[in-house]
Amino acid sequence: MNLIVAVIHYPVYNKKREIVATSVTGSEIHDVSRTCMTFNVKLCYIVTPLQKQREIVERMKIHWTQGYGAKYNPLRAQALGILRTANSLDDVIAEISIDGVKPQLVGTSARKRETKNMTYREFYHSIKNRGENTLLLFGTGWGLTDETVERCDRMLEPISGPGNYNHLSMRVAMGIVLDRIFNPRGGCDE
Repeated sequence: MNLIVAVIHYPVYNKKREIVATSVTGSEIHDVSRTCMTFNVKLCYIVTPLQKQREIVERMKIHWTQGYGAKYNPLRAQALGILRTANSLDDVIAEISIDGVKPQLVGTSARKRETKNMTYREFYHSIKNRGENTLLLFGTGWGLTDETVERCDRMLEPISGPGNYNHLSMRVAMGIVLDRIFNPRGGCDE
């Protein structure tokens, strides 16, 4: 499947609903690449306009794919091999477009949207035999901006638990979402 994930660090909201750039963390780099590798995601992008943040990601990737880390933990090297950085969502789209065909954009959110909603099962079937790339967006901070959501072709249904609290970390949400897409017990039986 041609599923690609993008972790958006800008533009995203903070808790005051201001548009900000969030920080990339070392644990995020490892966790998102391992999660994506587990679910056979083709590529995973970390998107930030902050050059120093992209450099940190690239240095860590080199350590684990070419340096001592590659010998110490070859499985980590394999997972980090699918990790990329990008300055913007537009840069990712340009990189992964196939023969001028832009990828399908699907967003995630902690809240249900009025339009464009898609179940995990519908998403699985939409990408199962798709020749073009599909780009699944995960927002950091307090989520994707309205402008980014407007660019999305569809929005996956939000994760909800039995309680009223609904603010998962992006890394945890990514694992749950990918499991629900690909795990038949989680919603997509053929």
